[in-house]
Amino acid sequence: MIRRRDVPALLAPLVAGCPNRNARGSIRSAAPFASVSYLPILFARSLGYFDQEGLAVETEDLSSVTKVMESLVGGSIEIAGGTYEQTIQMNALGRDVTAFFVLSTRLSQILVAAPARRDVQRIGDLKTRTVGVTGFGSATHNLLNFLLLKNGLKPSDVDVVAIGNGASAIAAMENGRVAAAVMISTAFEVLRSMRPDVIVLADTRTPEGSTELFGVPRLAASALMATNFWLSKHPSEARGVTRAVASAARWIREHPVEEVYAKLPESLQTPGSDAGKRALLMMMPAFSVDGRMPSGAPGTIRDFLRLAVDPSLNVDLANTYTNEYLEANP
Repeated sequence: MIRRRDVPALLAPLVAGCPNRNARGSIRSAAPFASVSYLPILFARSLGYFDQEGLAVETEDLSSVTKVMESLVGGSIEIAGGTYEQTIQMNALGRDVTAFFVLSTRLSQILVAAPARRDVQRIGDLKTRTVGVTGFGSATHNLLNFLLLKNGLKPSDVDVVAIGNGASAIAAMENGRVAAAVMISTAFEVLRSMRPDVIVLADTRTPEGSTELFGVPRLAASALMATNFWLSKHPSEARGVTRAVASAARWIREHPVEEVYAKLPESLQTPGSDAGKRALLMMMPAFSVDGRMPSGAPGTIRDFLRLAVDPSLNVDLANTYTNEYLEANP
């Protein structure tokens, strides 16, 4: 199993001959690395791109985006890998959180019926059923609310339970604890490898699925986030981080899935199954190589949150992201 503070050590060795010259101090970062959405952060470390920028970046694996955000606002990390929707929610609460690099432009979540529940063929069939999410108030919970409301149901029409995002989620689907669940990509692909007949109710991972659900093929899904205070005090470090992560995303996009998969931490690999490769293959085209906020994405995510979480949500979107620290910034 991967140790929380030793994620990078499980990846390929750092590029030889690239010592950490002129390091500007250690930068603490964290993300829920159980999701492939945050791979560019890990690969920026393992492939030596942070080192080339003269940066010493520590990476910590936390169990959820909620835990990551708690660490960021609590000051125990400088950079967070989380979901862009979090920056909108934090700004609505008056918190100083800004997305400064978009990691992926599509979500990696799937609403799927439990294999044994052949009575669930569409989202409308979930009324009065028990539905699993990774955690209460999580991005998967928000997506479930959104999908229910778009299909004529209310969140109160289902019984929501937290089932985690890995083996526990798969077990809950297999043993009938839930009638359906919003799963992350790798866990879903493992389940599908065991039960190919599983029924997908909604899939956010493709341009077609994204367009059907949100009206656009590209969103701001996962992102690097920091406080404006830290960014204003460390602009050169922020630019170094974005260059390193962009290089890592470009490397991932330009290499065969087998080669990328071979460099994954053991916790993201699926021995004896192609599930991990399938999850990775679905995600690779969505990694952003420039980190720029897609046009219209902030408004789309705000509207998603207004429907799924809080109709009265009011926030100045200009405070939720910046392209200032990206390469070739206009």
